[in-house]
Amino acid sequence: MKEARGGIRITSAIIAILLYSGLLVLIQNVVVVNASFLSGYKSSSVGGSEHAVFSRYHSNTRRFSSTTTTDDEKDDGTTPNNRVNILLCPAQFCVPADYESLFSTLRQHKPPTTTTTNESSSSSKPPVTIGTCRVAPLPRTEWIKVARQLPTKSFLTANLSCSITLDWYFDAIDRALADIYAEEGAEARICVVGHSIGGWVARAYLGGLASRSRSSSVYRLAVEGGGISSLVTLGSPHCSPDGALVDQTRGLLREVENTPECTSKSLTERNIQVSCVGSTAIPAKIITTNLEYFVAATSYLPLVGTINSVRGDGIIPQELAFMDAPARRVEVDTCDVTGGDVRHAHVLPTPWNLWDGGAESIRLPEDFCWYGSKGVVGRWIDCIQ
Repeated sequence: MKEARGGIRITSAIIAILLYSGLLVLIQNVVVVNASFLSGYKSSSVGGSEHAVFSRYHSNTRRFSSTTTTDDEKDDGTTPNNRVNILLCPAQFCVPADYESLFSTLRQHKPPTTTTTNESSSSSKPPVTIGTCRVAPLPRTEWIKVARQLPTKSFLTANLSCSITLDWYFDAIDRALADIYAEEGAEARICVVGHSIGGWVARAYLGGLASRSRSSSVYRLAVEGGGISSLVTLGSPHCSPDGALVDQTRGLLREVENTPECTSKSLTERNIQVSCVGSTAIPAKIITTNLEYFVAATSYLPLVGTINSVRGDGIIPQELAFMDAPARRVEVDTCDVTGGDVRHAHVLPTPWNLWDGGAESIRLPEDFCWYGSKGVVGRWIDCIQ
């Protein structure tokens, strides 16, 4: 009888966590969409034996990758010193097609010329030119693999391991990197851009928590060989505070936070420049007629344990969006073009659309500004180095 009761308690705990985590995300997304319509926003080549490895990855990535540079685009007068390629680590249930507009916007913006100064002289570097862009090829069906950890003790005690739980995400990063090298060659310089969960997953990868990837040629070239030059996170949570009401990542983010190799100091020492972009536009309010403020409260409260004076991008509170120094901190609030608030995302993910895992998510209205909007990317594009 005791064993039966124990089994019931464990089953109940799993169901409660699933209902809380899954339904909360779904409800938040639906309410955000409704709020966007109801509130009427005021803003109205690689050589030798490794070539075969990269070519294989390259062909297998095509279906879910986006924005390939053509030979004409490469013939733009740039040099390896000022051409930077982008690997984007997507948000939960987002797919490569969701980020095509971001890549287009980045190409249309030109970062300012950077100047380096030493004791004897100063020199001006040419503006960075965006090269090949890839999204880690993750159809939304891949996220089902997280369910493999549900019956485990590590899940119930919030002690999941990144190397075990996120191996499928790390594999997708490997494939995207190999695709970039197949396009650009072994000397390619790469900036990793992580959106939402993709920001701390990228940290885990760069910090060595992707144990299976560490033995691959792609990882050795990109991470250990210095191919990755910068990391930019957009609306990513970077810590799991003790005051949180629930650990939504079941220990994954805590492992990243507590791993010395994943800190901005360690990454910077390995010549990976780290920048964190976070919004402070959306306050949290329970008693309000503004649906967006209410959904922000439902997101911030479990993450930080309070909603008093808490602001963020509507999903991720400000205090979680930034890593410690020497990471660069970029706070945004309004769009320079429309004056609208900067929010977490530009699409509504569709986790229920499992029959077409690569189909684009539901796109939100054009005046729904996010980190990748035309009037916002100019605030952080110079972080791409």
